[in-house]
Amino acid sequence: MPDIYQWSEIKDQFSGGALLLGNGASMAIHPGFGYASLRTAAEDNGHITPEVAAIFQAFATNDFELVLRRLWEATLVNKALRIEPGLVEQAYQQVRQALIATVRDVHISHEDARQHFEPMFQFMKGFDTVFSLNYDLLVYWAMMASRAELGGWFKDCFQQGGMLREDWETLRTPYRANGSTLVFYPHGSLLTARRDNYTEGKLTLPPDGGGRLLTRILELWEEGAAVPLFVTEGTSDHKKKSIASSNYLSRVFREALPSLGESLVIYGWAIAQQDEHILAQLRRPGTSLRQVAVSVYGGCQTSAQQMQDALMAAGVEEVRFFDAESPGCWIHPREADQA
Repeated sequence: MPDIYQWSEIKDQFSGGALLLGNGASMAIHPGFGYASLRTAAEDNGHITPEVAAIFQAFATNDFELVLRRLWEATLVNKALRIEPGLVEQAYQQVRQALIATVRDVHISHEDARQHFEPMFQFMKGFDTVFSLNYDLLVYWAMMASRAELGGWFKDCFQQGGMLREDWETLRTPYRANGSTLVFYPHGSLLTARRDNYTEGKLTLPPDGGGRLLTRILELWEEGAAVPLFVTEGTSDHKKKSIASSNYLSRVFREALPSLGESLVIYGWAIAQQDEHILAQLRRPGTSLRQVAVSVYGGCQTSAQQMQDALMAAGVEEVRFFDAESPGCWIHPREADQA
């Protein structure tokens, strides 16, 4: 069975590589992110009406993003053809309201999450690139909280107007900081959206990135000024189709993921079957990924063995495992900070 290390024992080996955050990273901060799907959360909180459930069944999916995108596109067609608003528009409103209410229910507040921001950004700054597969605002909040100490260290590669920069690789050069970390959202996030002028990218947000952020995002959804762009459901093939429909997601998938370098740290990602497309992209021909470190929660060696088998089958040469709760990783302060 694989050995499980403390983070401090292996961190130097993975310094400057890439970090990939899965749902376990968010659950470590807030159990509310533990829902298997947002649709399940919506059902448990009473936001899925029979009418909304029928819409999901019609599209054979649990993915709010897919359903909203298709209904939104249908409303644009109706508008272009000067068809009076009707059932399509009503369905779009119902699904959108269910999503807004559900996100309000399950997302942690900025105030409650604040205690974790410093250990988060201290951990993330040790990597050249961070990929978050989660839709929530935790990584963004931690980035904003780091500015007083680190300045413009973290860069999400969006230019003015919210579009992903064509020359995002040039941002690796530090700007008024001692280093830099690029941050990407391969499945989108609450920060990303499609707008009613057919563009997509990062929403225009309050400058402090604080407590008003989630409220402002939900207001933009309610106003109809933006359609959420984040993929949380479906099979690997379904997620690939959603990625292909978005310029931002497809560029992160094609350009950023394969260029992460020789080393990768995975925290809170179970390498499940529905995310095989991510694993395949990390090891596609021409990539240089050689070594991977994976967090293990509760010392479970069985899951470690399964993840090692999956990574070795994908061509990774060396796989290490570390305790997800060991000092210095993610939200767990370094031992020196605890003294």
